[in-house]
Amino acid sequence: MKSVNVIIAAAGESQRYGKENKLFARCGMGCVLTEAITPFLAFKEVTKVIVATHNSYFDELASWLSILHLDEDNRITFAIGGDSRTETVKNAMRSLTDDCTHVLVHDGARPFVSGELIGRILSSLDTHKVAVPLVPLVDNIALVTDGVKSIDRNHYRAIQTPMGFERGVFEDGYSVATTSALDDLATIQAIYHGKIAHVEGDRSNRKITHKGDVVMNRVGSGYDVHRTDKGDFVTLCGVKIPCSFSLVAHSDGDVPVHAVMDAILSALGDKDIGHHFPVDDPRYDNADSMLLLDKVMDICRGKGYKVDNATVTVIAESPKLAPYINEMRARLSARLGVSDECVGVSATTNEQVGEIGAGNAIGAYATVLLSSL
Repeated sequence: MKSVNVIIAAAGESQRYGKENKLFARCGMGCVLTEAITPFLAFKEVTKVIVATHNSYFDELASWLSILHLDEDNRITFAIGGDSRTETVKNAMRSLTDDCTHVLVHDGARPFVSGELIGRILSSLDTHKVAVPLVPLVDNIALVTDGVKSIDRNHYRAIQTPMGFERGVFEDGYSVATTSALDDLATIQAIYHGKIAHVEGDRSNRKITHKGDVVMNRVGSGYDVHRTDKGDFVTLCGVKIPCSFSLVAHSDGDVPVHAVMDAILSALGDKDIGHHFPVDDPRYDNADSMLLLDKVMDICRGKGYKVDNATVTVIAESPKLAPYINEMRARLSARLGVSDECVGVSATTNEQVGEIGAGNAIGAYATVLLSSL
């Protein structure tokens, strides 16, 4: 039975990422670093997870672990990272348990590691002393040490983590390790010349390096309804549509736009449009809902998100909306900052059921998908 200790190397300074520490950028249910830790906890063979990072990061990491209730798993411990990857791993080695038989080393900046990949590495360690995940290269590559020379990419692979090692081989390799080693595999190969197992890597197991590498999606839904009254047009998605009534509202009563606004705010975990644009605030009397949508989009971008796509369904017995759908979609997509193909606008009746079915109201449902900027 293997007893596996996992070393999470997380002492980098995120110099290419920007001002924010990429390890604590929001990702999944937590942050990049907690997402890199969590999948290993599902394996009973894993008896310890050693997170090697700067001691100045300890408090923030502890806070994230507490929020996610991962602090309840006593397998997680901290080690002080070094000035290089080699020093960081060496420091973590001092915390290996006495019964540890195998070591996995994983980048703290790889939050998308899957249980399937970890399982493949562990299985390979049943018959090999070293196992690494590799993925074929997609782009052509060039050697630039002396000019530019095109190289056949089929002879090369990209290396991922976690890499797996028998403990003895791992400790022997790091006992003579230098800070100039390219990675953990190169460190081990300086002393180990046996067969190295390679397993199929995972293209989604990318390393977070630049700001755009962390993409978070959020889904929100919204609903709005307004009663009808005497009038000669309604405004839907910014389009004035002639009819025998109007909509009773504090603003222009643009029901589908209100639903979309609430869907965006819902996805952001923010309060609804009634909070942002109160009915007792005279600034919003007869307000153009498209301009209010602009304000909601400012909130969305301010929180680091953009709209990827949106769908809205208008529920009305009349007027007939089919002739106006394309224009409604075009106006809405322009305000959301996406192409027409990313916005769906549809219309249906309520089959003469309820207040909407009696023509006394118009309603709308909306769903939006947001992604991080």
